[in-house]
Amino acid sequence: MFAARPGQSGDRMKIAREGRVLCVLALLFMMLPLAGRSPAAAKEIAFGITSSTAFSLPHYIATEKKYYENEGVVVDAIVAGAAVGLLKQLAGGSLNLAQAATDQTLRAILHGAPIKIVAGAASNAPFRLVAAKTIKSWGDLKGKTVSVGGLTDVTLYFMRVMARKNGLSDQDYDLLYGGGTPSRFAQLASGAAAAALLTNPVDFAALEQGFVDLGSVPQYLPHWAQNNIVVDSRWASSNRAAVVSFLRAHIRGTRYLYDSANREDVVGILARHTRVTPQIAAATYDLYMRQQVIAREAALFTGGIKANLDALVEMGEITEIPPLARFIDTSFLAEASRQ
Repeated sequence: MFAARPGQSGDRMKIAREGRVLCVLALLFMMLPLAGRSPAAAKEIAFGITSSTAFSLPHYIATEKKYYENEGVVVDAIVAGAAVGLLKQLAGGSLNLAQAATDQTLRAILHGAPIKIVAGAASNAPFRLVAAKTIKSWGDLKGKTVSVGGLTDVTLYFMRVMARKNGLSDQDYDLLYGGGTPSRFAQLASGAAAAALLTNPVDFAALEQGFVDLGSVPQYLPHWAQNNIVVDSRWASSNRAAVVSFLRAHIRGTRYLYDSANREDVVGILARHTRVTPQIAAATYDLYMRQQVIAREAALFTGGIKANLDALVEMGEITEIPPLARFIDTSFLAEASRQ
């Protein structure tokens, strides 16, 4: 054996310590890029609704409760003002998803628009015909003007069905096309129309002001899918994960809505987003719970969609009903429901 020279063992210990320090510094250097790296950017989604009504309660809840954020999407919501314009923006690529009236969606698809229904939203049509204070019965509407959404809007179909069953022919009243519910109420309030088809919570606000209730659509059409979540199918094909994430957040919104423990909070959310009093928001909430207006779990109401197609046949727009697969893609909702 050879004896170590004086100082040799100390040098070795110094080298070892320096080596460990260098290793630690190297590891810290390698970790610097990771420390400065931000999480994957959230996917932005352009989402449209026709007007600010209670139909979009799950969306309002998902926004306030940060369900979208938790699913990794940022939802930029716009209010289009009319269903036709909303669907034009969707078909044109300005929007990625929308909550749109069933009848208008079906028409758009029949005319070749690249859109699909992917989830249910409102499985009922809680509209009512609200009339001026001088109108006391359906008979009083003869020779008067009624505000509906438009020439091809579902509210015109509602008006035809209700009026005929109350003894009025299509020629007994004039029509004024007003777009969404807020605009139709403005026409009623200004005196431009003697009656208007309104949905919630605007209808409750009108009744509170003394306008007259001439009846609700569900009394005449109890099985109706009012609106759905629809997508630009071109965008959805390359952004499947974003669509599924959006639907997961929407489903969570429906669950929160139907949990009775959340009543007070949901009423507050509705009041804020639709700009009505808490009393009117509460009346709307109670109606929605009684009539189960919002589709639980965003389920598709295929029977209600078929009722819309039956209406298009009745109005002479189509002669036969195409297969529902032409209008619906259930795969996105199925995937969102599994996760």
